[in-house]
Amino acid sequence: MSDYKHIAIISKTDETGGGASRIAAGLANLLNTSTSFKAHHWVGQPGPNINWSTKKLHGGRWLSLLQGAFAVSSRVVGFPDFFTPELLIHHATKSVDYDWYHLHDISFTFSPIALNWLAKLKPVFWTLHDCSPFTGGCIYPLKCSAFQSRCRNCPQLSIMPLGTKYDFTGWMQAYKSRLVKNKNIILVSPSQWLIHEAHKSPFVDIPIHHIPNYIDPNVFRPIPKHIARQALGLPEDRFIVLVSATSLADERKGFAYAIESLLQLNEKPYILLVGAYNEMLENAIAGFDHHISGYVYNDKLLAQYYSASDVLLFTSIADNLPTVVLETMACGIPTIGFKTGGVPEMVTHNIHGWLAEQNSIQELVEGLNIAMHEPDKLKQWGQSSLEKCLSEYNPQKFLDAHLSLYENSLSNFS
Repeated sequence: MSDYKHIAIISKTDETGGGASRIAAGLANLLNTSTSFKAHHWVGQPGPNINWSTKKLHGGRWLSLLQGAFAVSSRVVGFPDFFTPELLIHHATKSVDYDWYHLHDISFTFSPIALNWLAKLKPVFWTLHDCSPFTGGCIYPLKCSAFQSRCRNCPQLSIMPLGTKYDFTGWMQAYKSRLVKNKNIILVSPSQWLIHEAHKSPFVDIPIHHIPNYIDPNVFRPIPKHIARQALGLPEDRFIVLVSATSLADERKGFAYAIESLLQLNEKPYILLVGAYNEMLENAIAGFDHHISGYVYNDKLLAQYYSASDVLLFTSIADNLPTVVLETMACGIPTIGFKTGGVPEMVTHNIHGWLAEQNSIQELVEGLNIAMHEPDKLKQWGQSSLEKCLSEYNPQKFLDAHLSLYENSLSNFS
C-alpha cells in the first residue's frame, strides 16, 4: 500500500492559462516535490505545455463533446455550468482514489451540483480566485450590489460565464450559499479584499482562509535590461511601458484607461503589449512606437518581456490578487496602476510603485511622469518590489501554508 496522500487539483486550464489556473498548476507541482504527496492537476482545457501530472477533466474527444453539449444546454435553460457530467466523467477516468480535492477556478469547468456531491464523498478545499463562488455567476459584480443580498435582474446575464436569457442568478447564488455551509468544504482566498467581498454576500458567516499567491523566483527573476531588450529586438534607449493581461481585450482590464493616460504624457514612451489582443487595440496604439507579443505560453520568455520593461501599467477595474503584478515584481519591475482589489496588498503606494484612485487618469499620469523622469525613484520602486516578492510570495511559504491548512483542517471533516 502506498504511503502517499493523493490529491486532485481541479481548475479551468493548466499553467498556460490565466492566473488562477497557473496557481493551481503551481500548487500541484509543489506538492509533487514532497515525498508524502502525489498530486494530479485535472483541467477542463489542457494547454500546449501539458505534463505527466495533468489530466483532462472532461475526458477524451467523445466525452468532451458530451460535456460541451450539456454545458450549452445548461445555458439555454438558464443554469450555466450547473447540469454538466464532469464528476461522472472524472470518476470513470481517474486511476486512483484521491484522499482529498482542491478546486480553484471552476467556471466553465465544474458544476456546483458536482461539488456538492463530491463533498459528500471526500474533503474539498476551494480557493476563490474571483467573485463567482458567491454571486449568481458573474466573475466580478463591478457596480452591481445585488450579490450582497440576493442576485436578481443581473446586468451581466448575456455575458460569459453566464451567457443566458433567463435570470436564475438568485437561485444559483442561494445554492452556492447553502453548499459552502457543508463542513467538508474549506474555503481559501489569495487576497483579504476577496474575503471582505465574500463576507458582504450570503457567505457572511463562513470562515475563509487567507493564502496569497506565489511566484517561482527561478523563472521570474531580473534579467539585465539591455540583454532582455537585445534578445527581444526592443529599443535599448527608450522608456518601455508594459501593459499585460491574459486578454487585453477584456473590458475589465481597463485598457482604455491605460491608453488615455499614455496619450496625456508630454513625452511618449515605447509601449509593449503582452497578451491576446484584437484589431481595435492595435489601432488604439497606432500612434505610439510599440511591440505586440500576443499571448505568451513560455514563462521564461514572459520573464524576458517583463525584464525588458521599465514599469507595468496595470489599469484593471476589478481583480483579486493578479499574478502579473507579482510576476513583474519578481523581475524587479514596479507597478503603476489603480487601487483595484488586492493590488494594494502587493503594492504599497510610492514604495513598490504608484497607485491611483480608480478611474483617475490624472494620478496615473503623475505616476508615469515620476517613473520616466526620476530614475533613482524608479530604481528604488523596482528593488523594493523584488525584495517584497522574494520574502512574501515565495514558493516555500505558499506550500507551507497549504500543508498547514490541510493538516489543521482534515481532522474536522466528517
